[in-house]
Amino acid sequence: MPITDRVAVIIGAGGQLGPAVAKAFAHAGAKLVLVGTHADVLANVFKDLGFRESRATMHVADARDPAAMQGLTQVVQTRFGHADILLHLAGGFRAGTVLDTPDAVWDELFDVNLRTALYATRAFLPLLAENGWGRVLTISSGVTQAPPPNLTAYVAAKAALEAMTIAVAQEVKDKHITANVVLIRALDTLAERAKQPDKKTGWVKPEEVAATLLFLCSDEAGAITGARIPVFGGN
Repeated sequence: MPITDRVAVIIGAGGQLGPAVAKAFAHAGAKLVLVGTHADVLANVFKDLGFRESRATMHVADARDPAAMQGLTQVVQTRFGHADILLHLAGGFRAGTVLDTPDAVWDELFDVNLRTALYATRAFLPLLAENGWGRVLTISSGVTQAPPPNLTAYVAAKAALEAMTIAVAQEVKDKHITANVVLIRALDTLAERAKQPDKKTGWVKPEEVAATLLFLCSDEAGAITGARIPVFGGN
């Protein structure tokens, strides 16, 4: 599924999914804008791509800052002239019940899970619309489908992210832009395995999530919009 010369902006490129997603999109022919809060982490992701600098760039920005996201659009336009794909991989997790989760944690989780996506989407939608083609993809969690106890604020923030993404899909469907949200559970990384040593099933490799995102950005997936796509893994 080539996406040759499509410009993909990856918010949260330095996180658990970032390297696998960057590699998948690079190998499919995309031009990349890697965005994160830590220059050293982004530099490692960039280096591992083995990519020509003419086809990729990295930019340090805090997606919680709407002005930073607006500024990022100028960076992308200056470097590549346009944008085609917005991949929002940023997020955060904190456990807690509705009674013991302080307001500061609610604010934190809504900031990193919802508002980062809001500010990035609001900044880049005009560029995608101007292009006459676009893809917006966000990452949520399977816990929104059957919320367990002790994750109230996290579940609420991710559910809000899903609702926003699906609403955006309806707002831009006449502009040849799709918007979808991919739901995941446990990512199969060494760090996550160490946190959940007794978990036997439901692991998903970052590369499998990346492949799903890549398909949703293809022309073949143009009819899929406003959908929750579960990538929950098997045995």
